[in-house]
Amino acid sequence: MNPTSTEPRKAALREAGHWLLRMQEEDVPAAELEAWCEWMATPAHAAAFDDLALLWEAAGMLDSDALLRARAARASQPAAASPSPPSTTAPRGQSRRRPRRAWAWATAACVALAATLAWFLVPHDVPGDPQQSFATAIGERRQITLADGSVLELDAASEVRVRYRPDRRDIELRHGRAYFQVAHAPERPFVVDANGIFSQALGTRFSVAEYGDRDVTVVVDEGRVQVSAQQEDGRIRRYLATGNQRIRYSVANGLQPPQAVNAPLATAWRHGAVVYQGEPLASVITDLNRYSRIPVRLQDPALGQLKVTGRWEVAGIDRWIDGLAKALHLDVRRSDGEILLSSGEPQNNPVKPPAVPPGDGAP
Repeated sequence: MNPTSTEPRKAALREAGHWLLRMQEEDVPAAELEAWCEWMATPAHAAAFDDLALLWEAAGMLDSDALLRARAARASQPAAASPSPPSTTAPRGQSRRRPRRAWAWATAACVALAATLAWFLVPHDVPGDPQQSFATAIGERRQITLADGSVLELDAASEVRVRYRPDRRDIELRHGRAYFQVAHAPERPFVVDANGIFSQALGTRFSVAEYGDRDVTVVVDEGRVQVSAQQEDGRIRRYLATGNQRIRYSVANGLQPPQAVNAPLATAWRHGAVVYQGEPLASVITDLNRYSRIPVRLQDPALGQLKVTGRWEVAGIDRWIDGLAKALHLDVRRSDGEILLSSGEPQNNPVKPPAVPPGDGAP
């Protein structure tokens, strides 16, 4: 037999020894259990693990005299060239049969983990599990009723993770924008984490949006929200915002105090429109990319500082881009891979809102 043909088997047995020892331990982390499940998905790995577990179990059935004779025989043989197998000596007072039970437990846990992952991958509008993930595609908006009765509205191309505990309700805004109508439960704080910027609701309606590079905007529609962020010196800065106020965070400026804002207009995306009141063009580009299947970008990042004021319908993405470009004197170049906005004479004048037909006012 070609010696090299046995190498995969030896490697699988060495790895099986590692996992067999690890699976004995209490409270194996979920991430490590998932890694073991992935390793066991290979038939050769599963066979090696099974064989080693059976050998270990059989060794536990040997009496002490047989073990002593085996050790003596081994000591009389020349040293083996291959690496020593993992030690199978059980701690005092611990049965050698435990690895088999640990394997059975781990196998059951692996099946449960797979079922749990499958559950998380399927969208559910009323989550019953402690943790759920919800996401929207480009151009899609979605409304979800959470387990406590709170209502979550996701803007396009957004994702959140929801984890409810007995004493706390945690929402992680992974990316995008979300609006929250929080069910009143003061004994269970409702906290939204957006790139390390925390917004704690005090019985309220508010939105949180992230714009990349840790830029976060919180708009309070009703009630109160405490927003906190860690400063460079390690201290925590907090501000309290009430209805029709906005708090912004950026890496350049840190957490800014509350500013007055028209909250219904700032959250008009919920009804299919976007309304800007002196918004940086860079943020507007981020919004455009939530709805445009072709990425929109600025040729010169400095253009992102231009201020935009205006209203557009999100369903008319081309009209939105063209209207924005015309008002800011930008050139639009379309290709299969991107939509590029550039300007020879960038101007820092606000965009004048387009005429709105009667009956089509902002929400």
